[in-house]
Amino acid sequence: MGAATKKMTLTGFMLVAVVVVASAYGGGGIFQATQMDFPGYTNMDSVAEVQGGYGYGASRGGRRHGGFGLAVSDAETGEFLGAFGGVITGWQTRTGPVTLSLNIWSGVGYASPDLIQAPGGVTFLGEANAEAGFAVLPWLQISVYGGYQAIGSFDPSTMFANTKYAPVIGSRVTWGSF
Repeated sequence: MGAATKKMTLTGFMLVAVVVVASAYGGGGIFQATQMDFPGYTNMDSVAEVQGGYGYGASRGGRRHGGFGLAVSDAETGEFLGAFGGVITGWQTRTGPVTLSLNIWSGVGYASPDLIQAPGGVTFLGEANAEAGFAVLPWLQISVYGGYQAIGSFDPSTMFANTKYAPVIGSRVTWGSF
């Protein structure tokens, strides 16, 4: 194979790869959520606000993979309670401008002693949620979601006793391909 043929083959492969990537689904954006205070369903000492950013890609088969970063603060005082980063995995289905998804967010980070007692403040975050999104434009989607969030220590002796949990509801604004 000559040099010109190799260049043409490589150029063709790269063009096909760009088209395949450009036609995939996914996006990234910002979110805002509130941990809800429902007696019997939460053990949080106060209501917390959660804000952050995220990004994900989705296969044509509906598998969703990505990452996130978030900060937790006290809803009343605005005091910083923690920050986390991690991975998103889930499944989505699309019908016209509507996207429905089930997601699991899992990560590690720092939590203030005001939130949870953990050696060195190193903690985990886990959240399972269901999301409904509507594509306002082909590149902009507005979503609402609800789920359950847990923040706990990696210390095996207190992992379950110190884990804080609460229902969470929120909204997301996503830029991407819808």
